[in-house]
Amino acid sequence: MSKLNRFLNGKGFYIVLGICMIAVGVSAFAALDKASAPSAELQSSDTAQIVEESSSNETEANKGLSNIPDERQSSTPVTIQENEEASSVKPEEKPVAKYFIFPVVGEVIKKFSATELQYSVTFNDMRLHTGIDIKADEGTAVKSAGDGVVTEILNDPQLGYTVKIDHGNGMVAIYGGLAKAVAVEVNDHVSSGTNLGPLGTVNNECLDASHLHLEFYKNSKAVDPLEYLEK
Repeated sequence: MSKLNRFLNGKGFYIVLGICMIAVGVSAFAALDKASAPSAELQSSDTAQIVEESSSNETEANKGLSNIPDERQSSTPVTIQENEEASSVKPEEKPVAKYFIFPVVGEVIKKFSATELQYSVTFNDMRLHTGIDIKADEGTAVKSAGDGVVTEILNDPQLGYTVKIDHGNGMVAIYGGLAKAVAVEVNDHVSSGTNLGPLGTVNNECLDASHLHLEFYKNSKAVDPLEYLEK
């Protein structure tokens, strides 16, 4: 008994104290491990449930999307060859007159008048004159005033044989009073100075001196040809 007292009074006291503290620590760790185990199991269970629900939702979404047709697969692809062929087709260019010349050489015996009345020898009255009359002998070659396309040829009751040319940029010219032997055809491309045919007679101006009746229309409005013909 005295030995035990001496042991406890000496270093033995600290040894026993250390053993007790170790025992207390082991007990506390065991209790903490038991308390955290259900939480970890619960967390693992929750994670598995979330993954399963997500997988199920993706499967349902994929089922819905599988019923939607893929338009990219149904469209017909355009090949490079087709594009090259399309680009090689160019629309036909329409000639455009850069300047205008007198179709015949001669004196202007009647000027343009779209608002003021002028005296008509043939009808013995006053009337408008939507063109100019250029004096020239019958049979004189009538030339195209500029580049263009022949759009119409007709035997007009008032102007006689008439050639209509689209000179581009909204300008259309009417050459009235030609003879029957017109030298061009509809859709012909003509250049400035191209022979349209010989001069004949203007029916509604037959008592005037022999002449070419020339009309210019800019965007369907009658204009004075002298404003466009080179002097």
